[in-house]
This record gives sequence, C-alpha cells and structure tokens, in this order.
Amino acid sequence: MRSRVPELAACLVLAGGHLTEGQGLVPPPDQEQMKAALQRLLPLITRNPPAELRVFVGFRPQPTPTAVAVSHTALLYLPASEPTSAGDAARTVATAWLVAQRRPAPPEEGVSELLLRFAESLAWLGSLALANTPPELLPLGQWVEPKHLAPALEGLVRDVLATDEPYRLRRARLRELAQPGRANPELAQAAAYLLETFGRPDEARQRPLQLLRAWAQDNQKRFPPMPRLLRSLLAQGGQGTVPRKPSAEDREAMRLDEALRRAWTQAPSQALGEDMPADAAKIWHARRRAGGYPVPAPQGVTAGRGFCLVKPEPPDFAVYWRADGRDELLLLWPTWVLSPQLGTHGEDLYFADPQGIWRVSLSGGGVELLKRGSFRLLRAGPGEQRLAALTWPEGNVVSVPEGRTLATAARGLAWLQDDLLLVSQGEALRLAHVSGEVGPAVSLACSTQLVTHGGRIIVAQGPPCPAQLVTVEFPQGGITPLLKLPSSAADLAAIGPESLVFLTSEGVFVLSQGNVKRLDQAFALGPG
Repeated sequence: MRSRVPELAACLVLAGGHLTEGQGLVPPPDQEQMKAALQRLLPLITRNPPAELRVFVGFRPQPTPTAVAVSHTALLYLPASEPTSAGDAARTVATAWLVAQRRPAPPEEGVSELLLRFAESLAWLGSLALANTPPELLPLGQWVEPKHLAPALEGLVRDVLATDEPYRLRRARLRELAQPGRANPELAQAAAYLLETFGRPDEARQRPLQLLRAWAQDNQKRFPPMPRLLRSLLAQGGQGTVPRKPSAEDREAMRLDEALRRAWTQAPSQALGEDMPADAAKIWHARRRAGGYPVPAPQGVTAGRGFCLVKPEPPDFAVYWRADGRDELLLLWPTWVLSPQLGTHGEDLYFADPQGIWRVSLSGGGVELLKRGSFRLLRAGPGEQRLAALTWPEGNVVSVPEGRTLATAARGLAWLQDDLLLVSQGEALRLAHVSGEVGPAVSLACSTQLVTHGGRIIVAQGPPCPAQLVTVEFPQGGITPLLKLPSSAADLAAIGPESLVFLTSEGVFVLSQGNVKRLDQAFALGPG
C-alpha cells in the first residue's frame, strides 16, 4: 500500500490502524453526494481548496466517523454498525483536511504571545466550527443575531485574559479550545460567525490579529459587540495579560512558545536567534536544512550506531535519527520521504520523495536532487561512492545518478561490496554488478526486503507466504527461519553488528539478542 499510495499509508500511521474489510458492514455514504458536500464546505474554510481530495474509507467499531488527512489524501473511518450520511462524512473529512494544514501564525512586533495565541485559537475554532456546520444552516448570518453571541465571547475573554492564573494554564485552555469538538457549542457558533463575517478564513488563521482588528473597527455592527477588555488589550498589543512578576516556570514557558513560533514561521533564509531554546533550535535547523542553509551539524549523530525514522507530522514529514532511546530531528520535508539513510560519514542524508532521489547536507551545505523520477527504495553503497535505487512501478534497480539498469523485477536490494549488489526478485535472490552483469541466483519464494547484517544476509518474506524474516547463505542457498512477523516487513535496517530494526503495519520493532521490542509507529525507516 505504501508503494501504491504513500499518502494513504501516512494516514494509516496517523490513525494508528488498518483499513478494515469484512462482511456485514453498513454501506458507505454515496461517493458523489459526499464529494458534492465537500465542494460546498471547503470554500468556507479556505480560498485555496484542493483541486482533488482523495478519500479512502474504512470501518471501525466506533460511535461516530473520524478522519485523518495528509496532503490531498484523507482516510475516513466510519462506524461499523450504523450508516453515516454523506453530509456527516464530508464534514468529518473537511475537518481532518483543515487540521492537516495547521501551522503556527507568525509573531507580530509588539504583540504578546498570549494575545496572539488567543486570536489564533479563536480563528481555528471558527474554522473548525464552520467545517462542522450543516450546509442548510449556512450562512449563519441569515438566522444568528450578533448580540446573542456576545456572552460566549465575553466568557472566553474572562476565562483566558481577565484572570491571574498562570500562563501555562491559560495556554492549555486555548490549546484545548482549538481542537475539534472541544469547545462548547455556543462559543463554537460565535467563533464561526466571527470568521464568516470576516470572510477571509486563511488570513484569519495565518494573521489572526487581522480578525481581531476587523472586529474592533466594525462600524456597521456586523460583528457581535467586542468585550471592552479585549478592545483595550488589542490597543496595547496584549501588554498586561500576564502578571508583572510571573513565576520562573511561566517565564520559561512564554520564552519557549515565542521561540517555537519563530522557529516554525520565520523564513529559513533569516539568521538564527542566538537565544533560541534547544527545542526550538532543532525545529529551526531541520527547516533550514531543507532549504540548504548553513546550520550546526546535529550533536551525537554517528553513522552505524542508530537508524533513520520518518514520521508524518502534517503538514510536513519529519526525519529522525534514533539511537540509545533518543530521537534527533534531522529534517522537516514538505512531502513523503522513503528510504532515509545517513551517509557513511554521517554528514549527509539520502532519501527518495515524489520528485526523485535527494542528498541533504546535515550541516546545511546544500540540497541536491541526484536523480529525478519515481522511486520507492534507495541504498547507498560503502563509502557513498555508489547509490542504487528501485524504480516504481517497474521495479528496476538503477544506478544513481547515471540511471544504468542493474537488475529488473526487483523488490529489495542490499550492497555486498562497493561494486556488488544482492537483489530480491520475488522468487529468487540474485547478484548484480554495477557494470550491469548479473550473477548466480538462490531460490527464495516471496522475498521482499533484505539487509546484510553481521556477516549474514537477512531477507523478509511476505504474502502469499507467511510473513517472516529468514537468514540466507549465499551462494550455497541454505535458508534458516529467524523470526515470524505479524505482517510483512516494509523496511529493514541494521543497527551496529548485533541488532536489526524492521517496520511493519504494526509499527517499528527492534530484534536484538533474540528479543523483540516494539518502539512506535512510523512511515519509513532506513540505515543510520
């Protein structure tokens, strides 16, 4: 599935489940009706709706529909026992798509973090509420009286801005507010009305102070009355929203929030702030590496001691290096990433994405598209002098960047020497030389991924054979079962001479000294 529709595989990782199939499930909503409902809903929450939003449907034993989205692909889970209307399904998908676009708004000069966070939460709450409003009730202005919305907005200002509670508690309240379905209906309706009246949903989320300013400057009484305290704080840039002498914990929380906002939103070409906390600096460095800008090399990252891990973190994909139980964020990339791996010297990161094969310097020395095309697997040879990739959907093993075909009908590959590859071809393992010469083969049914590890060759088998890992003696042909798997392995990588990491639909697992430990969910992994 990951090879055919990578975005759907990423949705499955986010949802932590599978597309279930079975007998007796209720029928899904009519696809054309759901598509029509989405076409009515999306323009309410964005000026730039996706040209095509692919929706995949699965079933779960749950009371209401849920969904997750990555890019222009959504995975909709429906209740297994009750039918779902096309309108309810469309609202669930629209909400998931909206959440997948979330990014912090940039800081504004002279505006406090708490006031900006207040405006941001209000804009997101309004967007989510509009996405969940039945079309027959829109526009809200046809039947909602603005003055009747004032009490809910007054209550929000009182709970978040007119209080001496610690900043951390108020921040948590605003975070909760901006999550789907967490606000009370009266407040959600008020926020939706504000956004509908403002009329520019994308700007409200990206520049939320503009929403507050339009509200404050309303002379036609289209908006509900603005609370006096909010009007005063807006004029002062939010000064005085926190105690004059906040606790050390509050000061640190505000400093980190402000730094994270800068790290996520300022242009990567800008200079890095010297006082940026470590958590924010890692995000900033990961974004700058994607643009090829100079950054310090990640600390403690040594090739061969760990492995690379890809996780969907909408709207990006994050590449981590994991070793000794810790994750080091290396890169934030705008599309899916497959076969991530450190170079031999730990200075570069190689991977495949929808455009082709990339090399990214970890010290910001540049970003290079090595080979344009469609690929699903990449392996760097010893010394990084050679790279081989698996084309999709043909399954040809090609050299990078030359593009010379080394083998055909392949499903996995591993380097044995600087000029010699071992390729799995479904029913056999075969040697392939960089010159294009093809060597002897060993029969092995259902072979997929493989890795050379501690002097051994370890191969994954998948359907129609039982999913398992086996060791293979080459060229003698001896095959020894190593480990039964819950489902077929999508990726394999060695960690040092003794441990093996593999990825299945159930998650990431490490095999070490005969023991298996599950780590977490991931989209892809590779040598580190």
